[in-house]
Amino acid sequence: MTDLMARPAPSASAPSAAGVAGARPLGVRALVVFYVSSLVGTGILLVPGLTERQAGPASLVAWVVLALSSYPFARFFAEMSAWRPDASGLAAMVSAGFGPRPGRAASLLLVATYVIGNPVMGIVSARCLLGLLGQPDGPVYPVAMGFMALSAAFTLIGLTAGARVQAASLVVLLLGLGGAVALAVPRFDTGEYTPFLTHGWGGVGIAVVTAFFSFLGWENVSTLAEQVDDPARSYRRAIRWAVPIVGLLYAAVTAAYLAVPGDEPVVITALLGASLGEAGAVAGDLLALGLAVVATNAWVLGATRVVRAAARDRILPRALADRPVPATVVLALAYTGVLGALTLTGTGEELVLIVTSSAFLLLYVAAAGAALRARGTGRALRTTAVVTLVIAAVFLSFAGTGLLLALLLAAGCAAATHRRTSTR
Repeated sequence: MTDLMARPAPSASAPSAAGVAGARPLGVRALVVFYVSSLVGTGILLVPGLTERQAGPASLVAWVVLALSSYPFARFFAEMSAWRPDASGLAAMVSAGFGPRPGRAASLLLVATYVIGNPVMGIVSARCLLGLLGQPDGPVYPVAMGFMALSAAFTLIGLTAGARVQAASLVVLLLGLGGAVALAVPRFDTGEYTPFLTHGWGGVGIAVVTAFFSFLGWENVSTLAEQVDDPARSYRRAIRWAVPIVGLLYAAVTAAYLAVPGDEPVVITALLGASLGEAGAVAGDLLALGLAVVATNAWVLGATRVVRAAARDRILPRALADRPVPATVVLALAYTGVLGALTLTGTGEELVLIVTSSAFLLLYVAAAGAALRARGTGRALRTTAVVTLVIAAVFLSFAGTGLLLALLLAAGCAAATHRRTSTR
């Protein structure tokens, strides 16, 4: 009760829950859908293969650690959204604790992180489609551009309709994912787990940072807070369902993937291929494609909310705040630019994953520190902020190059917002 009484009202310029394009307020069920679809998608398809290369079978330790760490993160963002429902998400918390200038820098860093990280999901979708077409070495990045544009267009159907589509798609896809694990059980080879600690504990640390990309999403749903019915109640109830669903699913799928012989990088394709042969591999690619698209839709939706909130606060051009179409078009063009840059530089998605994870961890540290500094945040928010701050700082200590690049990105955003403020 003290949290609710202390909670400040959202910005006067922020749209109300029921007043955005006539959308109905979101409830607990819709939040669970957006939580799970934000987390279970590209991460579960691609990242276990990357972490296996970094840590071998011991990469499972990284996934279990992250699954256990999910609740403090999820609870922190749920409490943050209950205290201050704002589409700016993490940036609103930073502004409340450290003032408008750091808040503006955090908002721009959040936008940049969405723009840089989201195209990885398009890459996964493209690989799945090209695999289905029998062209695994086909034009991945151009096809990925098309998938990102498709997800950007999806956001224009409206939040209420989008929630229904996401819910129906997610139920079917999760049933298929559970079936893939069950079918692969007879093919498990425990010998795949030896030697266990292939690259030492340092490799496990790197795998934690890489796998953390798969657990990004708790903060993504906070961008919907302005359109949630009774945020304090809805967010807290939603994470009680979403956290165990995500944690158990990730642990089970990763354990199964590590026990299946072969070097197929897409998890579901590897599981179904091991149990059903070529037909299973095709089914795996179809299921993987569906999961990737559902996850991309959720993340692009979050990105449009963050962009429009930044424009509302005049961090980005004001024209992007007034209607969804301009923000959607700008995001689609930005995703195309990022994928084009990856094509020209030959940079793989592994570096993008590490930089994105590191940038989000920096934002977690900033938001948690701000929650401890802001007035009237309440015991629950402050307690979860302490735990989030400690865990995020430990994870960042393993980030290496990713942390350096994320710090450079953060410094660039701070300089850009300072320059924009001083010239107004």
